[in-house]
Amino acid sequence: MKAQALAAPAAPSAPAAERKIIRTSSLEMVVQHPADVADRIAVMAEGSGGYLVSSEGGGQNATSGTLTIRVPAAKFEEVRVAIRKLGVRVESEKVEAEDVTRQYADQDADLRNLKAEEAQYLAILRQAGTVKDMLNVTEKLSEVRGQIEQQQAEFNALSKQVETVALAISLRTEVQAPVSWLNWRPEYQLKLALHDGLESVADYATVMIGILFYLPATLLWAGTILAAIVIGWRIVRWAGRRWFGWKEVAA
Repeated sequence: MKAQALAAPAAPSAPAAERKIIRTSSLEMVVQHPADVADRIAVMAEGSGGYLVSSEGGGQNATSGTLTIRVPAAKFEEVRVAIRKLGVRVESEKVEAEDVTRQYADQDADLRNLKAEEAQYLAILRQAGTVKDMLNVTEKLSEVRGQIEQQQAEFNALSKQVETVALAISLRTEVQAPVSWLNWRPEYQLKLALHDGLESVADYATVMIGILFYLPATLLWAGTILAAIVIGWRIVRWAGRRWFGWKEVAA
């Protein structure tokens, strides 16, 4: 008997289920001791049936820290209120929600259809009369089981996101402004004045050296211009006496 391709039967329409929501939350708080508060939040998450996802800090003397936890959706509001009470004040808070009801229903239906298809291939395998038929059905059965494993993993991940809420929490201490009523530092001011004075002397020396280097060239240009003026004037006088009858004026 030859194996035949099976069309997965359509899943029966299920009654309207409750909406599936993925919620995430972020919280920024000012606390007295970030490390201690982070430890208490981690214990709180485990006590509510959740767990610590990640944590980053600098030890007991750290002035800041971040952590992410996941708690059951049913305990989210209770845990969030308890966390807020651990801080001096809450600087910012954000809660986001995404409706994945359609995606959840589609994945659930696909998974049930694949399992139904697997059951049909198993029934055909039991009735296979030849080795060729058994090999063909076994190959199809292996493909369907691979799809079931992948679909089941995606569905489990989506279910975990729906059943739990992720809270990203940022902790820091209050910034203390330095108190100073006298901002006079004689040694620093003396060094600053000395630095400015040396820079002024260096600027003066640079200018004078430049003048000394450019002075010969300046004198040459001045001499050339003066010689040109004298020669030009003599040519004008000579032309005037020769062609216009100018008389030479005694000095």
